[in-house]
Amino acid sequence: MTETTLDTGLVHLTIENRAARAVLYTQGAHLTSYQPQGQPDQLWVSDAETYQAGRAIRGGIPICWPWFGDHESNADAPAHGLARTRVWEWELLAETEQRTDLRLWLDTDGTDPGFPHQARAELLVSVGDSLILALTTQNLSKQPFQLSQALHSYFPITDLSKAAIGGLDGQFYHNKLTGQSATWPTSFRVDQEVDCIVLDRGAPLRLNRGDGHITQIKRQGSRSVVVWNPWVDKSKTLSNFNDHDYQHMLCLEAANAAEDARLLKAGHSHTLICEISSEPSH
Repeated sequence: MTETTLDTGLVHLTIENRAARAVLYTQGAHLTSYQPQGQPDQLWVSDAETYQAGRAIRGGIPICWPWFGDHESNADAPAHGLARTRVWEWELLAETEQRTDLRLWLDTDGTDPGFPHQARAELLVSVGDSLILALTTQNLSKQPFQLSQALHSYFPITDLSKAAIGGLDGQFYHNKLTGQSATWPTSFRVDQEVDCIVLDRGAPLRLNRGDGHITQIKRQGSRSVVVWNPWVDKSKTLSNFNDHDYQHMLCLEAANAAEDARLLKAGHSHTLICEISSEPSH
């Protein structure tokens, strides 16, 4: 494993073993690459990304924590929480020929806009023939707080018209664009802007990327999934995002969002686990 500091000041770790290679930035505990041996990269990052200190990276797996989306009551609080632009502490836990395990952590002191609580976010990262992320939140304060979060995974898509999601059929979802709720369709296709929170049973998800591979996502501690693609107009308003990038990515996110947000009592913790792997589509 090697540590590299960019000219912009960001630090990333390159993790390599016989099973896979990954790149993780200490700002945001942010994975930007996961490539199993002999396979294409399982994560997508925009070519427009410039990796600036203090600015969230566009792509990979941003950690939205301790709230997902806009803050409910504080307009000064940053979108998607505090974690994406903070530098996390880290340590190497274990390293073998086939798997590498790291621990990263971030503490809050109760002075942040929109989050007057002491808490710790701890991320366990395991890189091998699958990528395992376990995000644990500990409430270190004396009062309960509401936790909403997401592992905001950007996946590469070769042909967006053929991209298909398995595992959500018949589940209840909220359309954040229209404010309406409905049942997830069997034949879902991305042909317009998509911003939905699906409330599901936590079953495994399968994403057919259109490149001959299927991404499988297994979850624990999550009963909600975020599906997002900005499409044409929204793409033009996003930072570090090319106008055509929407054609090459789809976010499918293990989450605790909407009704799946968790109330953490003082001294309690919650763990959100996501395992990502790839297999041939035929």
